[in-house]
Amino acid sequence: MKKLIISFILLLSLICLAPTATYARAGGASGGGGGSTSSGSFGGSTSTTTDRTTNNYYGRRGYYGPRSFLNNLVFAIFFIISAFLMIIRKKRDWLARRHERALSRTVTIDDATRERFEECFYQIEAAWTTNDLSLVAPLITPHFQRQQQRILNRYQRQHKHNQLESLTIISEELILEELILSDNPNVRKVLVTAQMRDYFTNDRLSDEDNEKRREATYIERFSEIWEFKQVDGQYLVNHIDQSL
Repeated sequence: MKKLIISFILLLSLICLAPTATYARAGGASGGGGGSTSSGSFGGSTSTTTDRTTNNYYGRRGYYGPRSFLNNLVFAIFFIISAFLMIIRKKRDWLARRHERALSRTVTIDDATRERFEECFYQIEAAWTTNDLSLVAPLITPHFQRQQQRILNRYQRQHKHNQLESLTIISEELILEELILSDNPNVRKVLVTAQMRDYFTNDRLSDEDNEKRREATYIERFSEIWEFKQVDGQYLVNHIDQSL
């Protein structure tokens, strides 16, 4: 679809860049303020005619007339769309490389840590669907709770609920770099891969409309990095990076 849009804009640019035909005057003149002199064949009389049609060829809008503005407009639109698509492609490539780097520096989590992480993961995701994180306050830092609760308060004002169905963890691993190179030994990061059906319902819609929203959404796989910060001897969720 993106290639089709670019091709259409490029074709439009070429059409608009085609120069407007200007008709040269008889005798090869192409404009100017000069006059023409003709000699009569009887009596040797001469008559001088002043050319008053110059503006038909060199008006204030220039030789190509009003198309100059259209050319600039098409070029501007083409440049903006091309730059936008290039930024999207670069960002997608950067995220893919970032994901690959994260996978290349992970170690397997021991069973005890995995059990604690999964319990924390499922409880926080369940609380998210209720628009109330106070239920999981002991599992997250106060800063992260305030930050995320502002988002949920906006959902609440809009009568929205973010439904997370069929949530299943596929894998979780500790990011090795954080264990060895981190300047803050009190921070640990977990790369988790999971899948779920993620959609919104609205209290102002009928059950039928909300069900249509559900049916239009597929179960999709995703990866996130959960950052845990040690507070009073306990690791609490301090940030969730969803940019992978």
